[in-house]
Amino acid sequence: MRAGLVAGLALAALVAAPSASAQRDERIVVTGSRIDRDGGSIPVISMRVPAEFVIFMIEVETTTRSVDTRAAELEKAFNAIRDKVKRTRGMTLEVGDAFTAIPVETVAVREIIEPDDDDPMRSEIRMVLTSEVKAGDTFERIRARIEQFVKEIPQQGRTEIVIGPDQFMGVNDPMKHREALLRKIAVDTELLQSLFGRGVTGPASLSLSGLERRVQSRPVAPLELELYLDYDLSLEQRPQH
Repeated sequence: MRAGLVAGLALAALVAAPSASAQRDERIVVTGSRIDRDGGSIPVISMRVPAEFVIFMIEVETTTRSVDTRAAELEKAFNAIRDKVKRTRGMTLEVGDAFTAIPVETVAVREIIEPDDDDPMRSEIRMVLTSEVKAGDTFERIRARIEQFVKEIPQQGRTEIVIGPDQFMGVNDPMKHREALLRKIAVDTELLQSLFGRGVTGPASLSLSGLERRVQSRPVAPLELELYLDYDLSLEQRPQH
């Protein structure tokens, strides 16, 4: 499993949805309602970075009448997808969803088959397909690459592979950006000290907290994220004695 920072984004339609976040090992998953061009209450110091991968949610489903046959079809489809991913450079496969995905090597296929709550004749497997962002990529190009990938998988019985409407993007090893963020915060702090270091009532005291927190992100454009540390800064004027 890749350690990374993931910002959720309905890239295709930019539809509104409730926001949520979760920690999966060192991968931060954030589901956003849309591209955030405002910034809201995030700290003023941040940095923009290009996405390094895009995650697609896919469901393999079948409506074959026999429960045993459904399971056999899903197992064959699972194996076909897994084997094709192994042969495809720049793609990885996990099972579950963006918040709880686990490596395919650690699961038994029949244990991850889920019944459809609304249709007792339908069973499915949920999978997480990750594609690295290549030089010159656009989201449309990556999406087309995933669609072609799915189209080339041999159909097993009545199985159907459905690509989910929402995608997620992120960067690998967000800690590699931590020093750059801290240096930007330090420069900003020095500027504040030079401007407010001494007032008519005495020297000003700057207080920083939260710098020990993990790097966070928000999507700001297709294939672009804004990274930041959720720190707090306060300026207090000390009275002269």
